Amino acid sequence: MKTIGIIGGGNMGEALIKGLHKTHRILVCEANAQRAKFLQKKYGITTTNINTAVQFSSTVIFAVKPQDMGYVLDNICRGESCIRPFGRWQASPLQNKLFISIAAGLTTKFFEKHLRKVRLIRCMPNMPALIGEGITAICAGQYATAINVRAAQKILQTIGQTVVVKESMINAVTAVSGSGPAYVFLFVQAWIAAAKKLGFKEAEARQLVYKTLLGSSHLLEKSKFDAATLRAKVTSKGGTTQAAMGVFFKRKFDPMMQEALLAAKKRAKELAR
Repeated sequence: MKTIGIIGGGNMGEALIKGLHKTHRILVCEANAQRAKFLQKKYGITTTNINTAVQFSSTVIFAVKPQDMGYVLDNICRGESCIRPFGRWQASPLQNKLFISIAAGLTTKFFEKHLRKVRLIRCMPNMPALIGEGITAICAGQYATAINVRAAQKILQTIGQTVVVKESMINAVTAVSGSGPAYVFLFVQAWIAAAKKLGFKEAEARQLVYKTLLGSSHLLEKSKFDAATLRAKVTSKGGTTQAAMGVFFKRKFDPMMQEALLAAKKRAKELAR
């Protein structure tokens, strides 16, 4: 079994632990002692410090907040020259490892500046990864190979689907799928509120909206038709759906969505390091 080190045991870190712990040895570094104890008991993994997790893992996943990454990388750089025994597991230099980052806004050059010539894969997952239904975009640093990309895909497919992109597209990915769940939640929030205005109770409105959303998503995924075609099939001339569509078009729904995504992409570029 290969050993994977996960730095950060928060929500996304736990999602990865859940998907990987049965097929890999897992070393987790989690600063919160209570959280670390919980993860150890629930998944039977080993918790340890940053240097041990890095030195004795063939793949290291950075799952901490971007503002904490500098501290993590400084610890790795300081500890690289003082490898100590850890059971029967074998330590190896940083250049022999695969590093995967799911920290938003941190470029591959950011990591290569700190860790030098390491094989680094940068990723942008989204919130549904917490239930194994995410979509994660992957891009490779300058020292990563096609084999490294495939290895990262295999790991990240435990939390959903993956798509390989150029790093120049990561800010756009952030705008489309990274922030995307919030767009859906906002639409659903407004949808439920409107349903309640029509006289439905909260529970009734949620059931109607949630099931319509879920069923429509599954239909879209399984159908041979695209979204525009399916929408047209639901929209009868002079009917109720057309009346609703008329309001969306009058309020310029399409341009508003485009403006929102451009704003998200612009902000992602501003926050990148």
